[in-house]
Amino acid sequence: MSGKIRVGIIGANPKGSWGTFAHLPALAALPQFEATAVATAHLESAAETAKQFNLKHAFDNPRQLAECADVDVVAVCVRVPNHLELVSAALDAGKHVYCEWPLGRDTAEAEQMLKAAQGKGVVHMVGLQARHSPVLAYARDLISEGTIGAVQSCFLNHSVDWITHPGPGHVYLNDLSSGAHMLSIPGGHSIDALCWLLGEFTEFSATVKTLNTTLAVVGTQETMTRTSPDHVLVNGVLTNGTVASVRLAGAPSAGTGIRLEINGTKGDLVISAAPGARGIQMADLRLQQTKGMAELADIEIPERYFKVPVSVRSGPPLNVAHGYLHLAEVLAGRAPAAPDFNTALMRHRTLDAVQAAGKSGQRVVF
Repeated sequence: MSGKIRVGIIGANPKGSWGTFAHLPALAALPQFEATAVATAHLESAAETAKQFNLKHAFDNPRQLAECADVDVVAVCVRVPNHLELVSAALDAGKHVYCEWPLGRDTAEAEQMLKAAQGKGVVHMVGLQARHSPVLAYARDLISEGTIGAVQSCFLNHSVDWITHPGPGHVYLNDLSSGAHMLSIPGGHSIDALCWLLGEFTEFSATVKTLNTTLAVVGTQETMTRTSPDHVLVNGVLTNGTVASVRLAGAPSAGTGIRLEINGTKGDLVISAAPGARGIQMADLRLQQTKGMAELADIEIPERYFKVPVSVRSGPPLNVAHGYLHLAEVLAGRAPAAPDFNTALMRHRTLDAVQAAGKSGQRVVF
């Protein structure tokens, strides 16, 4: 592909959305790309975003964006229940697709999108952004180099208030059928990050519970019934024999943040984010290593792991920008797409297995 890679964003409300917080700032910082179009539910908001980010086109019809001649890649950044329709529109137009995670409401939708993308022969990527984190990439290399010896165990804790006081527009984030809830979003990102670092699960057991069932909808007199899990425990074994445990806690308290401990025969690594961190895929992470007895020392991430401009080296744009840089390599034929819809399907199946194990009480073996 010659010239700049032109990206159209579906879902970038100027009042606040993942498209405006992460994708558009990331694209604006990368000389290889040009954001050319935006589509939102209303032409007025699309036009406002287009003006804010200096985009050529604004649409209230996502199919018009997908069919626009000035768009090479369609980025789908809307609510999960709409992913199938919008990814399908982009594929029908023969465009490359970057879709946010979760790929679909369920595994069946993910399978449908993968099959369609393969049939079109286009590049397809999914927004499991933790795989593009400089901190996690450096930690992965340290592990591979044997810095902490052979990894024996790990524990990942994601503790955050998961939408226990939803506004009317966020009720769907507690609805299991929406595909957008605590297990699928922070759970999917967390488990994917752990598996990318250390290997896939070969077996696990799980506890899956909904402890906070009745939630007051902010600004109304209504309540809602949460149908999705808010507490999940997974413990099992990875492909290399590592004993692994994951805890997802979505209680009404603010939570303690994110902490991933990786224990090796020669030492330990700790990856963490402060309380209030919404997810390992978007948080500013800290990397530490054990030094001596009961002492943790900070590890500085080498400059070579930061391939993006200084303006997007923190917060949500950081990993998204690295993901787009990888997409540029893919489109130039220098790298395979990763993570792609195949990865997404695999992770959907992992989450299916977590729910099945939690329901049956039986250990799942892959």
